[in-house]
Parts: sequence; C-alpha cells; structure tokens
Amino acid sequence: MTTDPKKKLDPFDPAQFRALNTMDGSGDGIRREFTHILTSKPKKSAFFRSHAEPTYRLPVNIIEYNSGMMKEEFLVMPAVTEALVEETKPKLLVLCVDKMGTPFLWLAPRQAEDGFQRNNLWNTSALEALRLSETKWVRMSANMAEGAYTIHTSSSDSEPDWPDLPLSELIKLGFGEERIIRDMNHPVIQRLLGYE
Repeated sequence: MTTDPKKKLDPFDPAQFRALNTMDGSGDGIRREFTHILTSKPKKSAFFRSHAEPTYRLPVNIIEYNSGMMKEEFLVMPAVTEALVEETKPKLLVLCVDKMGTPFLWLAPRQAEDGFQRNNLWNTSALEALRLSETKWVRMSANMAEGAYTIHTSSSDSEPDWPDLPLSELIKLGFGEERIIRDMNHPVIQRLLGYE
C-alpha cells in the first residue's frame, strides 16, 4: 500500500508530536554532573528516601552558626569538638533523595552514645521518619501542637535515583572547605571565642 502524494499531511497528527524517551537519560549521552549538594532537612512538602547503606551514613559533630542573616551548619573535626563540646551538636549525616531525584545531605538527629540524652519528641519522630525512609517514600511535616513531626508514607514502589558518588565527594559538594572546621583558627571559632 502506497501513500497518495497528493494527500496532504495533517499538521495536527498526534504521531508527529510523540516524544522520544529521553527522560531516563539513556540514548542521548547526557549525564548529570553535580556541582553542589544541598545540606538540609527534608522539605515538608516533599517525599524522600534515605540511603540505608552504612557507607552513606556518618556520625558527625556540627556547630550551628547564626550570622544574623542565616543559620549555617559547619562540620567539626573531633579535636575541635573536644575543645568546644558545649558549642557542638551530635548529628547523623545521611544521603537522601527526593522524588524529583534531587539528592541532599540531611544532618539528622543522633542519640548520645551515653544514653543520658533527654527524650525529645522532635528528635524521636525525625529518627522514626529516617528509619521508615530506608524502605519507603516518606514526608515529614512539623506539627507544632504535638511538638513532633507528623510522618506520611507513600504507597509508591519506585526506586530512588541515587547519585553515583562516594560520601567523600558528597561532603565536598555539600560543605566545601569553608564549612569544615578543622582547627581553632577557623573564622567561626574565632567569632565564638570573641576574637573577631
């Protein structure tokens, strides 16, 4: 069967608009290159998953510094933590990803090793969300009336799209050298001690 050359093509024929499957990144040779990684709590409106592998979870200590314009978290080396134990907070650095495929590093609560930390519903509910997010898509939102996070789970069984990067590279992209406190000469420590 041949097509009639005199027959006009329909300019609105749906077949001509059919998109090729380029959403999965295959076939076009395009690969996402990460130039930065967010370090934040999960957004209250977004479902997320946390990486369950121990290689993507790291107990750390941080200093939260409020410059007046914004609050920033700084990773603190153990030697500095020992010198400024009252200024630091224990956290669990965890690789997470949202449903849009955007990775982020969550500084989740971490229970004190000595077991004498007082019970805190914000931390307890955040840790439950973290546990659930290892196998389910989770969304958590602050419930001020209860003093805890409300946790929602999705029935979606889609698998997360994890970045193909080691934790060391993710830390570099998330914090950079300027947000890592390696010694007492760091500008944030100097300000906290009243030298600047």
